[in-house]
Amino acid sequence: MRTFGRFLVASALGAVVASQGSAAFAKKVRKAGGEESAPKASSAEVNKLKAVRLGDPKAGFFKWGMSPEEVEKLVQVQIEKKYQARVDQASQDPGKQTRIREEMLREIQAVKKSYTKFEGAKSGWDVSIIGPEFQQNTGEAVLVTKEDVWTRYFFFFEGGLYKMFLAFNKDALEGKTFADFGASMEDKYGKAKAVFRDDKMKGGVRHTLDHYEWTAGGDRLRLVDRSEFYGVYCLVLFDGEKEHRLAERRKV
Repeated sequence: MRTFGRFLVASALGAVVASQGSAAFAKKVRKAGGEESAPKASSAEVNKLKAVRLGDPKAGFFKWGMSPEEVEKLVQVQIEKKYQARVDQASQDPGKQTRIREEMLREIQAVKKSYTKFEGAKSGWDVSIIGPEFQQNTGEAVLVTKEDVWTRYFFFFEGGLYKMFLAFNKDALEGKTFADFGASMEDKYGKAKAVFRDDKMKGGVRHTLDHYEWTAGGDRLRLVDRSEFYGVYCLVLFDGEKEHRLAERRKV
């Protein structure tokens, strides 16, 4: 049974992120992005990221503004569908069928328990892979689900869904560097804007590729590098208008 505990506990890998603070890190990244507009991404491919089930538009889509309860309901339906074949195959073994259903219920409960409002109480989230993605006491919250290709973090602002943070599983990276993985994402979504940042180092400054970004109507899409501490790359899809409103509220 998959658990979400490892995403909730602060680890030594997150110590550097914690030391500089998620808000300061977010500010640093925004400054790196500058004002130059990013290229447009393929709308068809971006819509696939919003699909409730990866690659299956018939399963429906997550929509900006959905409440946590609405998102939970869609996630639960997909978890139940995922287990249905195993339940049916165990029809002649009631004991096994019960164990499968219990496993399914634990996964559903793990999603529900993952829902967290960021109301000022520091937790493992502040030094986790999503630490730079939120700030305490700004009306933000998160819900998490584990999927085949990635872990999906749903972010809410004032009770409405406005961002999805998709952390790829390590085996999905195929040993590619961030630049190589970025090139593969450009093959899918279209040419991106590569954003660099300047890191102060002993003896000078290091010019580092920070992320790739695209526009998609009113949405924004980014590919960010979290490999230094967490070993993965992540796609971040968000409502540009809501992000702008939230940025004004944050004290960065």
